[in-house]
Amino acid sequence: MKRVITSNRPLIVAFSVLLGSTSLPAAEEILVASQRSNSIEQFTPSGTWVRTFATTGPYAPTSLAQSPVTGEIFATTMWTSGQQIGQLTNIILRYQVNGQFDTNWDTFTVSCGGLPCGTSETTSMLFDSSGNLWVATAYGEDLGAAIYIFEYPAANLTQPNPAAQPNPIVAEMYRGNQMAFNTSGNLCIAGFIDEDVQCFNTSTGAQTADYRAEIKASSAGGIEPAGLAFDADNRMYLSSVFTGQLVREVKPGGPIVLVATLISSPNLLDGNLVLRGGNLYATTYLNPPPTVSTPDAVYEASISGTVTNFIVGGAPPALGNDHIWGANWIIFYSTTL
Repeated sequence: MKRVITSNRPLIVAFSVLLGSTSLPAAEEILVASQRSNSIEQFTPSGTWVRTFATTGPYAPTSLAQSPVTGEIFATTMWTSGQQIGQLTNIILRYQVNGQFDTNWDTFTVSCGGLPCGTSETTSMLFDSSGNLWVATAYGEDLGAAIYIFEYPAANLTQPNPAAQPNPIVAEMYRGNQMAFNTSGNLCIAGFIDEDVQCFNTSTGAQTADYRAEIKASSAGGIEPAGLAFDADNRMYLSSVFTGQLVREVKPGGPIVLVATLISSPNLLDGNLVLRGGNLYATTYLNPPPTVSTPDAVYEASISGTVTNFIVGGAPPALGNDHIWGANWIIFYSTTL
């Protein structure tokens, strides 16, 4: 049973501001969304399992994000029981910064608010540096609508049922996968069905870039982008769902070249991509579901293409570094916020 913590939320914000003013040294850990175990698993920065950060109740976590203001962890979800089993939800979970195994979490729902979106189900979100949360609907043109990207101001997130800003960004796409900001501050979103990445001005909602032609022209071939990242030089990095590839731009505007091929069918790169310290981190997802003896993995790849088994384990009780079944999202998160 969930424990609602909204009465403590203003205190959390104030405490976070106080902590920020003391310039505490950053301490980092890793969180991985484990869909088939209904949990969020915690690892050290070197990939060693620490604990189950939190359970996710009747939901499976699909994406993760941390508020830079409060340090709270947010998760989008999927149904794991009932008639909608396996379907995405419009329910977002919130956890306190250091997590609890089965307490200290609450929820709120994403709503289209009367706008003509096909569904309010979501699978992708991220925070900007001011603590505003951006949430994208998962399905667009295949439901006769578009992808809507809603902004939840940081001030609103102190409320139990935060309201999104009016006039969301509208992306004419079939599928909304990972989002990322480029160096111009534009919000970009990948879509594997679209074989595209589109970018938008967050103030006006106007489209600023469309990468489809560049993606289709890549020598890597057949790129179906789900994971998305940009480096400090505004070069784009992608993970490809079904081909198992990591690719990158040689320079802004292309060409796009292969970094490494991590996996092959029936394994999928059906999650996010993290670019950090010159390395790429990608989650894998076995389809059909893995057995207890075949947990999913997270890989690390250098920009030059050297691949490391970052989080990989075996069957219980010798799990090694892995406690993940259905690895769908990875974040590096601060434990001192």
